[in-house]
Amino acid sequence: NLFTIDTKPDQRDSEISEFEIELIRSYLKDTISDITEAESTIKLISSNFFYESYSFVSQNKKYLLKISLDPDNGKLSTEKKALDAVSDLISPEVINYTNDEDSGIEFLLFSWENGDNFDFFGIDDLIYNIDTLVCNLDFMHESNSSELLSFEDKFIQNESILELFEASDEKEKDIFENLVGLNLDDAKNIFSTLKNIFQERYSEDITVLCHSNLKKSNILYQSEYIKFINFEHSHRADIYYSLIKVINNLYLFKSRKDVGLFLERYHSFSNLVNDLSLEDFLSKYEEKKETNQLLLFQDVFHKVLFHFNAYGAFYRSSDLIRCVELYNNLRPTLEKHFADYIKSLDKLFYTCIQSVETYDIEKLKIIAGEVDEEVTEGEYSNPGIEEYEAAD
Repeated sequence: NLFTIDTKPDQRDSEISEFEIELIRSYLKDTISDITEAESTIKLISSNFFYESYSFVSQNKKYLLKISLDPDNGKLSTEKKALDAVSDLISPEVINYTNDEDSGIEFLLFSWENGDNFDFFGIDDLIYNIDTLVCNLDFMHESNSSELLSFEDKFIQNESILELFEASDEKEKDIFENLVGLNLDDAKNIFSTLKNIFQERYSEDITVLCHSNLKKSNILYQSEYIKFINFEHSHRADIYYSLIKVINNLYLFKSRKDVGLFLERYHSFSNLVNDLSLEDFLSKYEEKKETNQLLLFQDVFHKVLFHFNAYGAFYRSSDLIRCVELYNNLRPTLEKHFADYIKSLDKLFYTCIQSVETYDIEKLKIIAGEVDEEVTEGEYSNPGIEEYEAAD
């Protein structure tokens, strides 16, 4: 099976517009002394639905500037709170945060670390540096998380995707339902079931600062030093949830040996669980594993529904591929709890696999209004019937 990936589903141009240059120039006048040098080095690093990221150099120091034209999404304010709480030894240093409420523009400026991320180095190099990784992870876990969203708040925030779903165009709803066999009520039922599981089973033995998106691209490495970046999804959570989230985001689940090594080394270096024996620590992890996997799915399910609402049903982005791999890992647990929906969930997550036909493209074209229904029926149905009758 091959993946077809559209790396920029929003069709963002890599060139920086005059509007962006003016916006950045105006902001830098109040924050950077050598504005001329900074302007000449501005580069667009990345773009997503919530903010744009730009790098520049001033007085031989490298900076990253994130700009959001929708501060209400809370991504940059969350990252600022997390970076304030986490030591600069393992994360970037905040230089300035400005939320211009009158203009509806939000800026977050911080030091940008040299080095490459582990998408460049690979998982083997990450495992080689496992001791440094788990020390940094425990250091982050110990950070003050009181200013961040609680796990319940984050859970409710994910559920708000249903409001976007409900407000979407009726045609888009029809396309989605015919694409995967799930309607709005089905999505509500899935979220409701997950919420019940959360309320009945979730508990926080040790509350920690959970990065929540600690994938390889968010871990920088240089000269044996590791730093974590992109904290905009951070929240408070139980330590065992945070650990399984790291295992999933780093794809350590693909090797039982790597999972065992990660947990054993974390326990060995952690200040938070050193009062537990390794056996008790691993037992508690396993005891909470199924519940945490279902709570992980709530986050992945939210991400996929957001993708469909933000970009449409047929954009296949690299983030969607990540969701497929995470879904595959969680699927055995989901089969136990969502047997009635598993076929539809398969369709939902596997639409980005080119060789898997999960939908009737001609029916979807009719719904979308791209093809006249009578013409389509004539072109695709009648010849087949006539050929059958002739053969008979």
